[in-house]
Amino acid sequence: MSDKDFKKVLEKPKSTVSDVIVKWKRRGSEAAEKRTSRPKILGERSRRTLKRIVKQNLKSSLVEKSQEFQSSSGISVSSRTVRREFKHLGSHGRAAAHKSNITLQNAKHRLQWCRAHRHWTLDMWKTVLWRDESRFTVWQLDGRAFGFGEHFFSDCIVPTVKFGGGSIMVWGCFSWFGLNPLVPVIGNMNSEMYVGILDNAALPTLWQYFGEGPFLFQRDNCSIHTSRLAQTWFDKMGVRKLDWPSQNPDLEHLGDESERRLRIQPNRPSSLQALTSAVMDAWKAIPMVTYQKLVENLPKRVQAVIHAKGGPTSY
Repeated sequence: MSDKDFKKVLEKPKSTVSDVIVKWKRRGSEAAEKRTSRPKILGERSRRTLKRIVKQNLKSSLVEKSQEFQSSSGISVSSRTVRREFKHLGSHGRAAAHKSNITLQNAKHRLQWCRAHRHWTLDMWKTVLWRDESRFTVWQLDGRAFGFGEHFFSDCIVPTVKFGGGSIMVWGCFSWFGLNPLVPVIGNMNSEMYVGILDNAALPTLWQYFGEGPFLFQRDNCSIHTSRLAQTWFDKMGVRKLDWPSQNPDLEHLGDESERRLRIQPNRPSSLQALTSAVMDAWKAIPMVTYQKLVENLPKRVQAVIHAKGGPTSY
């Protein structure tokens, strides 16, 4: 069959048909020849060096990793090249997750606690009154004032604010059935102050939401919460406790919701009075579906802690 015949059958230009025939006769294939490209800056050995640097310190910056690589390998490369190699290695820049630094001992306690409560039903979780203690600080950055919330996990003392502006501490509680108003804490929390909050805020809330029915009050192992004075109050009032492991923010963290609502406010609080008012408003504005979802997801959160062997989870 001639080139003209091929052209008629294939309905392609004669030049295209001729090129394909020539390629087939020369190489046994009609595929285009591979073109030589500029050699890569980094070879396999250099990539292994870069991979080792990435794994040694995941939180160092791109510039720091580039400098360390150049120092180790003697190869001068741009940050753009290093970034491209990171992508090739499957490493992508992300904001560091803020998680509690869970100790091995606390991880063990978390795991034991979650295993003991892994079969709790939603109805059982609904009987718990959850408490929340948070500190919010007013501090200056680039001339703007911010409110920043931080949970208390190991103690209940309001520390000195290094950056100025002052801070407030608030105490609140919630259950499946509703929120109670926040209680501002003036000064350092002590056992007497804590028992006063239990008397004036926690107890009325327990009666309001649970009446004579069964209920549990969430309590961690903070020294103020477990003091003799506090224990006497619980015994006297007949309030049963749900003991809570240390460093457990991924199981219940409604205070984070208040912080998120503060951060999206158009006018940032610039004084303690304004911050207190903003925190109160942010807490009251939390919809019921939000804290009910927290309670509803507790079985999944408990299972996640078990899966992580007591370590941090995605929650």
